[in-house]
Amino acid sequence: MTKTDVREFLKEWADEVYDMPDHALELLMDDHRCIRWYGKEYFIQRNNSFFSDFEEEIKEHLIENHEL
Repeated sequence: MTKTDVREFLKEWADEVYDMPDHALELLMDDHRCIRWYGKEYFIQRNNSFFSDFEEEIKEHLIENHEL
């Protein structure tokens, strides 16, 4: 897995954290994980049946190593 793979995964499957109302953040936290990758924070869905095996591997790596 390369940085390019991770960037593409985040671009396709993650939502970048920005100034959101508290109620929106709470809704996302119900079924998402928050990670920080290269200074930016992202929400990634906990479970997504559309993830390929490789995308699932990237998600697990990000959660294990970069979760906030």
